[in-house]
Amino acid sequence: MSAKSRNKKGKKVLISIAVLLVVIIAGVLTVPGIVNAKNNKTAAGQTSAQTRTLTVDTQDIKQSVTGSGEIVSGDEETLEADSDKTIDTVKAVEGQAVKKGAVLLTYTDETTITAPFNGVIGKVTIADDTESNQQNASKATDSIVIMSTDNLVTNLSVDETDLNNIKVSQSADITINAFPDTKYSGKVTSISETGTYDNGGSKFQISIKLDKTTNVKIGMSAAVDITVKSVTGVVAVPIEAVRGSGDNASVMLVNSDGSASSVPVTLGLANQAYVQIVSGLSEGDVIQYTVQSGSSTRMMSGFGGIEGGVFSTNGGMQGRNGNGSGSRSMSGGNMARPQN
Repeated sequence: MSAKSRNKKGKKVLISIAVLLVVIIAGVLTVPGIVNAKNNKTAAGQTSAQTRTLTVDTQDIKQSVTGSGEIVSGDEETLEADSDKTIDTVKAVEGQAVKKGAVLLTYTDETTITAPFNGVIGKVTIADDTESNQQNASKATDSIVIMSTDNLVTNLSVDETDLNNIKVSQSADITINAFPDTKYSGKVTSISETGTYDNGGSKFQISIKLDKTTNVKIGMSAAVDITVKSVTGVVAVPIEAVRGSGDNASVMLVNSDGSASSVPVTLGLANQAYVQIVSGLSEGDVIQYTVQSGSSTRMMSGFGGIEGGVFSTNGGMQGRNGNGSGSRSMSGGNMARPQN
């Protein structure tokens, strides 16, 4: 074989080796990326468990019935014209604000009809014209409707399952949507004796009277929060820490030697994240529980003190609500101290 042929063959071998090395290097760099991508995909599609320990603390827990309604007058009066008299002048105008004692109508004999209280003229059905001035007020429709602005109420439609928790004279927190930064208060003044059946359940109307009416106008919208149950300074733990429900509820208590054992607990009132422990734990105890990351909602049912529905750590009580009214809302105060 000539020297030229040997050199040509040697070059082919070197080229083959170089190509092989490039393939091997590319494979080494690519495979980890594929593996990592696969691992990331697996991680994204699964939830991982995280164990936490927590020192049991106390907090305040509130359960309330919430809803929204329109501001209306709680005192409306229809002032009928005297059919034995002739109307001279009608001064009342629909939508007009009037003070108590303001003259609303005069007769030809100089007698008058006056406003019985501070309010707004709702409807006037007496025409103030020349023809009517020559006639007696003999029609039943000849009247003036006045609505009090000192006595304002809002009406809520609540679920029948909430009626046992609502009582006349019960306090309520009221937010007028036009004045979100101003706090108003009120009291339940009446509860309907009859309900309206709708979607498998009945709704009952309750009325709440505002304690003060500053700047509030008839027709405005309001949000109402009626506290029906509350506890303060009670032992409470995260809902995730409770195993089972009702009479079978338990938590994992961390012992002095670091081991954990299941202890039965009696449950009380709950909010969106915490549940009251009536017995079985004390403030300062250390518990252990598992949180599933990637799962934002834990559903539990059967809590003592929670009436109806299923409790969700994300969305409160899930049950029958009355078009935004009569829903149960739970809130809490001090948080227990987690020890991750």
